[in-house]
Parts: sequence; structure tokens; C-alpha cells
Amino acid sequence: MIKTQETNPLNQTLLTDAWRLFSLYEFSANAAQKRFIFFRKLILTLSVTATTLAVGKSVFDPYLDTLDPIPQNLKLIQYFLYYTVILAPIIVSILLAGAVKFDRGINWLLLRASAEMIKREIYCYRTQVGIYRNKESRDINFAQAIQMINEHLMSTQVNRAGLVLKSTTIDKKHIRETIQHCISDQDSDPFSVLTAEEYLQKRLLDQLSWYRHKASILDRQWQFLQWLIYIFGGLGAFLAAIGREVWIAVSNGLAAALASFLELKQLDITLIGYNQAAFNLENILCWWHALTPEAKKTLKNFETLVEETEQIIHIETAGWVQEMRDALTRFPKEEQKLLSDEATEQPEVNIPNLSSTKLGYGSVRESGVRSQNIE
Repeated sequence: MIKTQETNPLNQTLLTDAWRLFSLYEFSANAAQKRFIFFRKLILTLSVTATTLAVGKSVFDPYLDTLDPIPQNLKLIQYFLYYTVILAPIIVSILLAGAVKFDRGINWLLLRASAEMIKREIYCYRTQVGIYRNKESRDINFAQAIQMINEHLMSTQVNRAGLVLKSTTIDKKHIRETIQHCISDQDSDPFSVLTAEEYLQKRLLDQLSWYRHKASILDRQWQFLQWLIYIFGGLGAFLAAIGREVWIAVSNGLAAALASFLELKQLDITLIGYNQAAFNLENILCWWHALTPEAKKTLKNFETLVEETEQIIHIETAGWVQEMRDALTRFPKEEQKLLSDEATEQPEVNIPNLSSTKLGYGSVRESGVRSQNIE
């Protein structure tokens, strides 16, 4: 049987340190992600703009040859097109090289994975199961798990970038306010011990609801981008039919840019991962509700509930991280296709693998978690 929980038996200072680290990695990941996505959108937009300007110039110059004299305002437009056609590909190449070198886009994956690992250990610590069952070794095991996560993270390129501090205050009150958007609304006290029913509500059901909500959003985004790609592809056929073949490069460029962005976002793969994780959580929920009241009170079933739930979330996160790692190594090459053949090929990014980190209930498998703020 599950023993009666002591009054506030957890090490509050240690738990506060863990939540503080989680918030540090979480907000740093959000900032790095926003910067990364902004630069990628800017690069793709400028790539399409460069193609459009080049096509516009090729159409505009023959038209000016028919004019004598050429009006001054049209000459200004001609000069503008001339220099922008030269500068646009150069600017895009500079941005692409700078994004790979300085933007550290991989950082948000590493930070997000580390934040999720810490969050997992926090919930295992609060339920006091598995390696956290023994009161004498509970705190040291928790500290060692956090230390292992930090060591793996600091062995990557993250140690060459500044992290984002949401607040310089590290007391429990401010930590709770900082992490409130990352936890269940029902988890009013993230520093308390969790019973089986509390864990069910604050962790399992909250994560299940999040998966369902995000899957719906991703499905709409994926369909919207796919329809735009089809529309621009059809526009190219229409331009060929009406004898405007020169503008096909623009429609194809738009379709290629959208396809490249869709590849980067990995919406379809992420959607599959969210749905699979949601169904697996549903299975655990059904199993738990099928237990008798006496069976729910046993420590073995409580541990199974926590271990299986955390493993499902962990697998989904690890899979998402792996897919994004693969996408990021391919994305610079996809961007290069939108530039001229003379553009310099960008090197692939070698990302250290965090998935071998053994924590709590086993290693992260190379297949699925991410942060709750990814759009």
C-alpha cells in the first residue's frame, strides 16, 4: 500500500533550484527558437524577392528599349532593379552564412530537450516513486539527475551562448509565477508532493489535453501550407498557358519556399507524434480507471502510472528532437536551391546527441518531446 505522505517531505530548496533551471532553459529555448524562425523566414522571403526582382528586370528592360527618350522616373526604377538584383542574392547568402554561424539555431532544440528532462525528473521526484522512493537517497538522486542533464547540455554548443533570465529573483513565489504557463492550471503548488490522483490531473490529463489541442492546430497549419503550395504550382501552369513563362520562376520560387519552410517545421511528423502520444496516454488512463480502488492504492500501480506516463512523454519529445535535428541539417541545402548555382554550400551542423542520457526511468529513445510553446 502507498504510505501516508509526510507533511512537506520534499527538499524545497532543491526543488526550487530545479524549477529555476527548468525556467532558464525553457525561456532560453523560446528566445532561440523565435530568433531562428525569424531568420529563416527572412531568408526565404528575400530569396523569393530576389527571384521576383530578377524576373521583373528581365521584363522591364525590353520595355524601356521601346521608349525614346526614357522618362526620368522609369530610369530610377531601372537603376533600382539593377542594383537590387545584384545585392539581393548577396544579402541572402550573407544572412544564410550568418544564421548558420551565429544564430545557433540548434540551441533551442538542446535547451528544450534539457528543459523537458528536468521537468520529467521534477514530477518523478514529487511523486516519490522509483529512484525517489527512498527518503534517505531521494534528494541526492534528484541532484545527480539534474547534474547529469546540465553536464550533457554544457558539453554542447549551448555553452557558447547567453541564456535568458526571466527574473533575477529565485524565491519560490517568483519561480511559481515564471513557470505557471508551463504547468497545469490545476497545479497551484508546483513544490508539493503528488498523490496518484493529483499526478493524473496535473500531469497526465494536462499533457493529454495539450497534445490534442496542438494536433488540431498543426493539422490546420499543415493543410493551409499544402494548399498554398498546390495553388502556386497550379499558377505556374496557368502562366505557361497564357504565354507568361517568364513569371513561372516566381510561382515556382514561392512554392519552393513554402515547401522548404514546411520541411523545416516538420508539421506532419510532429502531428503523428502528438497523436500517437495522446493515444498512448489515453490507454494508460483507461488502464488506471479499470483498476479497483484497492489496486489504485498500491505502490506498484502508482509507479507504473508515473513511469509509463513519463516514458510516453519522453519518447515523443526525443522523437521530435531527432526529426528537427535531421530537418535542420537539410534546411541550409534547401535554402541554397532558391539562390543561384554559384551560392556557397553551407556545412551541415553536427549536433551532439542528448538521447543517451540515462535519467530516472531509462534513456531517451531516438523517437519523440518538445516544449509547450512551439507554434
